[in-house]
Amino acid sequence: MLSISRNAMLISIPILLISVLFVGNFSLASNAKVALEDSKLKVELVASGLKAPTSMAFLAKDDILILEKNGIVHRVFGNNILKQPVLDISTIVNDTRERGLLGISIPDPKLNNNRNDTNGDTTEIYLYFTREIPENANKFCGANGCENDQRIVNSLYRYDVKDGKLVNPKLLINIPGGNDDIGIEHIGGAITTGSDGRIYITSGDGYPCRSIEDCKNSLTNGTLNSKTANSINGSNPSGLGGILVVPQDFDYVNDGNSSEGFPSNLYYAYGIRNSFGLDFDPVTGNLWDTENGPYFGDEINLVKKGFNSGWAKIQGIWPITNYSLAVKDLPEGHLFPKINSVTNPNTLYEFNNGTYDSPKFSWNNSVGVTAIKFYNSDKLGRNYYNDIFVGSYSKGFLYHFDLNKDRTDLLTGNLENNVASRDQLKPFIFGRGFYGVSDVDVSPDGLLYILSYTEGKLWRIMPAE
Repeated sequence: MLSISRNAMLISIPILLISVLFVGNFSLASNAKVALEDSKLKVELVASGLKAPTSMAFLAKDDILILEKNGIVHRVFGNNILKQPVLDISTIVNDTRERGLLGISIPDPKLNNNRNDTNGDTTEIYLYFTREIPENANKFCGANGCENDQRIVNSLYRYDVKDGKLVNPKLLINIPGGNDDIGIEHIGGAITTGSDGRIYITSGDGYPCRSIEDCKNSLTNGTLNSKTANSINGSNPSGLGGILVVPQDFDYVNDGNSSEGFPSNLYYAYGIRNSFGLDFDPVTGNLWDTENGPYFGDEINLVKKGFNSGWAKIQGIWPITNYSLAVKDLPEGHLFPKINSVTNPNTLYEFNNGTYDSPKFSWNNSVGVTAIKFYNSDKLGRNYYNDIFVGSYSKGFLYHFDLNKDRTDLLTGNLENNVASRDQLKPFIFGRGFYGVSDVDVSPDGLLYILSYTEGKLWRIMPAE
């Protein structure tokens, strides 16, 4: 059997079983399409053949859990994928469009001291995924009260690791997902654990604008007519459009909510359109995120408690002055004017002492920004120590950013308003060819790992010599 001790970081696998436990062996060969700007580093292919992998987390050096969108959790040990998944919840996961098994976090065991039902030897895994509520379940209580037709939810579960499997699922929270075309996009799903031991969840606004009329209807009468999308007279917060904070010992509540209670009291940030990246600065403890814009204005943000990212009144540095700005009706490569966003604070919703702040970096044209990771190692060189790496989906770029001295901003040279168009991105491009980056992580031995959703591959970046 497989045994895992998070404290000792030891994995015991009987040698005679290795040949039957793995799907196959994957040689450490460089991928011809990927390339790095730094000639002192190289890329190696760790594993391939994954189906729409969304995120990963390290149990130990060379020991990784990888989520597939369809509800499978694989374990990559060394350079091999175990033949049997550590968890298969494909029968309950709804993976339509952007739904699915989306986020994973493995807290440091020292951070579970607020739990009274475990001990220091237990490894805990937190998973975030979309599922359907059975027809015979209790009514779901969301922003507009208790309803029978809210069948889709995004759920945070806690699992224990035992004998190489994820067991003892415990539901912590449900976030409404909707039905039909509601909640099939803009779900977010990245999760991480803070030094406070709590789980931080990115939650999208739940609904994209597909046309000017569609956007108008959603903003005036539909899903985007929400206080978390800065509609002052909109519906109460339901768990969408923000970053939520959930204690490890959270006792799930399903008794409706109000703007003063659950789930408003779980919001750490709001005004977020859609986010696939979340990480803490290991030096300052500050939280940073990435945010996708509507064909323009992808963002990197420093997220303090109460942060209002501005959506749907602001994206990037641009006020949303009309509905046409939220849909693709402009030519490819159109450059939006670099203006300072001057917004009347009376037009933004404020709760939990929330305040708006502008992005630390914006892409003029969207690249589908995804994962963000602080590189807390010098294995790749001191010049990258505690810097930020950010992935993109459509362009397959891996970006690298330095921070200023007090680590509250990015060093972007002469960029006006920290906004970069395509021809201004070159100084920040660290790697190319990682198409469909879904996650970026750092191994316990200090190597950088890149996960590709579209290619189903896992790479690692390491010194060339």
